[in-house]
Amino acid sequence: MNLLFFGDTGRQLFGAYHPPRTDSVARGAALLCAPWGSEYIVSHRVLRRLASRLSDSGYHVLRFDYHGTGDSAGSAEDGDLTSWLDDAALAVDELRDMSGCQTVSAFGIRLGAVICWRLAVSRDDVTSIVMWDPVVDGVEYVNEMVATQSEIDRWSLSPLPIRKDDGVLEVLGNPLTPAMRRTIEAVNASEFERPIPARVIVVDSDAIPAKESLHRALRTAGTSFHVEVMPGQTPWREDLMVGQNTIPHLVLERIVELQQ
Repeated sequence: MNLLFFGDTGRQLFGAYHPPRTDSVARGAALLCAPWGSEYIVSHRVLRRLASRLSDSGYHVLRFDYHGTGDSAGSAEDGDLTSWLDDAALAVDELRDMSGCQTVSAFGIRLGAVICWRLAVSRDDVTSIVMWDPVVDGVEYVNEMVATQSEIDRWSLSPLPIRKDDGVLEVLGNPLTPAMRRTIEAVNASEFERPIPARVIVVDSDAIPAKESLHRALRTAGTSFHVEVMPGQTPWREDLMVGQNTIPHLVLERIVELQQ
C-alpha cells in the first residue's frame, strides 16, 4: 500500500493506493468512495479490507478522503456533496494515471454510493459501479441523523447547541453545514431514473426501506442492474453492532467475485 497526496496545492486529497498483487491476473482499476460522517468512521476498516481483496485479485485500487474529511486538507465544514463528487472525479483521473487503465470501476457505501452513481452518469470511463445501501432519500437520511443526535442530547448533561450565526448543526460528531444539508437533501429516487451504460450492482441490507424506490427508478430508466441481498450486512451502522470490529467477509467476497 502506498500513501499519497494528490490534487491542487490548495486542495490536497489524501489517498491510499493498493497496487495489484504481482502474481495476480491484471483486471483493471477500482475506486472506493467512502460514506460521510460517522458512517465513514465505522466503515473505514471494511473499505480497507475490500481494497486489499480487490488488489489481491488483480485490481489497482485507490481509497481517498474527500476535501475536509479524514487526512485530506481543509476544514470539516468546507465540503458538500457537490464538491465531494468533484473530489471523486479527480481521484478517477489520478487512478487512471497511476494504473494506466482507461476505465475504472467505482465502489461506494451510502453517500459514497450516490457519488459512484453520479460519476457513472457524468463520465464514460466509469464503466462499473457497486452501490452498497445507497442513500435514496436525502431528506430522510438527514432527518434520521438529526433525530439520533437529538436523542443523544436528551440524555446528555451538555447537549450540542445549534450555531445560530451560521446554521451549522453538530450531528454525530460532525458539522452539518447548510450547504451539506441542502446538497444531501436534494438526493432522491428520481435521479436514478436516468439510464446509464455502466454495469450496476446494488448491495441491499434490511436496514434501508427506500431500496424498492431505487429499484423502481432503475427499472423505469431501463438501466440493467443486479441486486445482491445481504440481510444484516451493514458495516456503516454502529448501532446494529456490525461496526468497526466486524468485517462482512461474505459481502466482500461476493463483491470481488461479481467483478471477475
